[in-house]
Amino acid sequence: MKATPLYNRRALHLPGGDAVIVADLHIGIEYDLSLTGANIPSQTASLASRCTGLCEDHDATTLYIAGDLKHMIAASGDSTEHARMMRQERWDLRMFVQSLSSCAMKLVKGNHDGGLRSSPTLTVHDSGGICIGDVAIAHGHAWPSDEVMQGELLVMGHVHPVVRLRDDLGFSTSKPCWLRAPLLEDVAVERYPDVNPEMEVVVMPAFNPLCGGMAVNTEGILGPMHGIVDVDAAEVYLLDGTRLGSVASLRL
Repeated sequence: MKATPLYNRRALHLPGGDAVIVADLHIGIEYDLSLTGANIPSQTASLASRCTGLCEDHDATTLYIAGDLKHMIAASGDSTEHARMMRQERWDLRMFVQSLSSCAMKLVKGNHDGGLRSSPTLTVHDSGGICIGDVAIAHGHAWPSDEVMQGELLVMGHVHPVVRLRDDLGFSTSKPCWLRAPLLEDVAVERYPDVNPEMEVVVMPAFNPLCGGMAVNTEGILGPMHGIVDVDAAEVYLLDGTRLGSVASLRL
């Protein structure tokens, strides 16, 4: 099945599956950022509108979310303020799900999605991932299932990839990006005896622009997959589709 990046929209289109894939919405992150003094209004309506637009523009009947639909993580001894933010996030989640009621939503759990369960409008899958034909989806914070690793293409999030660039004067900036990488075959086969050694891995940019990023050309990638993905050979693309070259060629 063909997967087409929707450049400048931080999404993938699966024409053969009538579907769109996004990752790392982190609904509620603005409440967490408020603890640092940032005053950012709720972004949930904007996120819902963007997702609705993606489905409508591409006649998609299903929206797949490659983990981290929400942001806040409950902790023991939560403060009154944290509890208030958790309640606000739950309200925002309900609004988001209701706003996309015309499109089936399927979530592969990420590390921020604890407590989320399936409902009539949202199907929740475990972190091992799911397969849509020969395209697999996982979040990336945990090892994908054996079945997922037999696909042709693995789509994952979690990393919030950015590329750090430096100009001739020594000033640096970070840009959100896509990664397209092969596996380290020997290591992958050791971990997954039935893996497809020709599998390609696509690491998606965070759908929510408020998310911080990990500079792949200076820090690599997060999660267990960093050990079996050939990060140096990964190709880096900006959100508009501009190919910058391999991670190895962009090392600072």
